Amino acid sequence: MVKALLFDLDGTLLDSVDDLTVAINKTLLAFNLPGISRTDVTLFIGKGARVLVSRALEKVNNQSPDDQTVDKVLARYLREMKLAEGTRTKQLPGVPQALKNFQNAGFKMAIVTNKPAAIARRLVAQFNLIHYFETVIGAGDVATVKPAPEMLIEAAHRMGVSIRDCVMIGDSQNDSLAAKNAGIRAVLVKTGYNEGVFIDQWAKEHAPDDHVFDTMTELSEFLIQNERRI
Repeated sequence: MVKALLFDLDGTLLDSVDDLTVAINKTLLAFNLPGISRTDVTLFIGKGARVLVSRALEKVNNQSPDDQTVDKVLARYLREMKLAEGTRTKQLPGVPQALKNFQNAGFKMAIVTNKPAAIARRLVAQFNLIHYFETVIGAGDVATVKPAPEMLIEAAHRMGVSIRDCVMIGDSQNDSLAAKNAGIRAVLVKTGYNEGVFIDQWAKEHAPDDHVFDTMTELSEFLIQNERRI
């Protein structure tokens, strides 16, 4: 029986692509580099800020950057993200009511995101969602990010439940693979980007046991109506 829900953030609860696009382009401009498109950003996100920066640099320079360059550009990007403060980030449809319904049904909830931890916590608080979650775990809180299972396992530990009693809710293959690596099920929603691949198509081929829904509203109704069994 499912006792706890582990939520991804970007593409699952919030849409922050516009903030990410502005931040990475301001960063590139600071290094006298051309910007990238919003579409590029949707293809590059999902594996954390460092990967986004590395992919952006590779795009504009037509070659893979060295680690020292990535470190320098990443530091500037994180400053730009802090300055953005979620000004262009939007809450995805149905999220507040779904979280309220989950809370009323007695689920424990946590966020596990590859977004830098401090930025993730600020965004969750900014959208008045923090009271739904027992913990928010982001990049930097543990040694590895999704699709490694460490974030999920740590979240379960902080909530005082077995990882076996958790379900991962996300929008991408990272979430599905992290769940698999943690030995639990994933439930996916088609509101994200998944590096340019439709998540239902990816799941059909690579994770046929994952349930995929159009919206968070449909996903929440499914979990609650099935009495925590998937």
